[in-house]
Amino acid sequence: MITPTLNQGKFIERTIKSVLDQGYGDLEYMVVDGGSTDETLEIIRRYEGRIDWWVSEPDEGQTDALSKGFERATGEVIAFINSDDYYLPGAFEKAIGALEKSGASWVAGAALNVDEHDRPRETPVGPVWVPAPPEHLKARTSGRHLLVLNPYVVAQPASFWRRELFESYGGFREDMHFAFDGEFMTRLVMAGEVPALLPDDVLAACVLHSGAKSANFDSWDSELKLQRRVHARELTASERVWLRLTQMARFLWLDRLAFQIRFRLIHPGLRFAGRLLDLLPERIRPKIRTRDRRAS
Repeated sequence: MITPTLNQGKFIERTIKSVLDQGYGDLEYMVVDGGSTDETLEIIRRYEGRIDWWVSEPDEGQTDALSKGFERATGEVIAFINSDDYYLPGAFEKAIGALEKSGASWVAGAALNVDEHDRPRETPVGPVWVPAPPEHLKARTSGRHLLVLNPYVVAQPASFWRRELFESYGGFREDMHFAFDGEFMTRLVMAGEVPALLPDDVLAACVLHSGAKSANFDSWDSELKLQRRVHARELTASERVWLRLTQMARFLWLDRLAFQIRFRLIHPGLRFAGRLLDLLPERIRPKIRTRDRRAS
């Protein structure tokens, strides 16, 4: 378990206590501070006898701090909690139990959206962020191309991953400071690593306040565009065909149902044509270029 932090003295004690008060016996907890100048260090020192490792030094941002923690982590399951969010009682037991029971490589529970006074906060996903299955698995005409248009993300504080995922697919992108967790989740799902979902178990609380990264999504725009470009490059030729068709359909204001009806009759032919494209040698394969395919 890792907590990255910088000048979050107003919230971090509750975060630390929510981890330690889980009463989970096999816990490895690390706090990585970026050089706080408020009361953060004083609070960390109160609990340093129960924290396995902590450091306070300048870093390159949240993902850099997380990388420091991951390098020292030895546990089979990895998670992180930001220093303004907190876990609810029993979160670890529910998450680890779900991992063991499902055999999945990661698990996602629900999370409360609250303000800094713990009052429910209305968001686009509601006052409770309930995890849902990836969109690209839902319908016949769906596919991985939809993950480029609609990246898959669930509540990060309620997510737990097996270490093997980071070893197989890499860690969080250090060139991202906002959308890095959603990029990682989308990367996993594109590779077939779908989480076990706990929609009825609220594992954590996301605290939405004026200083939180999610307070201003304008800052996320460039990273979301980068994410789409990165994942578009992972598509096969046939998936790029569907990406282009879906972009055209959305440009023409066709809703999901209309899109499925429009292409249902020709879907088998398009799918067959796409498979033929995938079989062609790369040097003679037709180039299908979109804005999402350009290198960053």
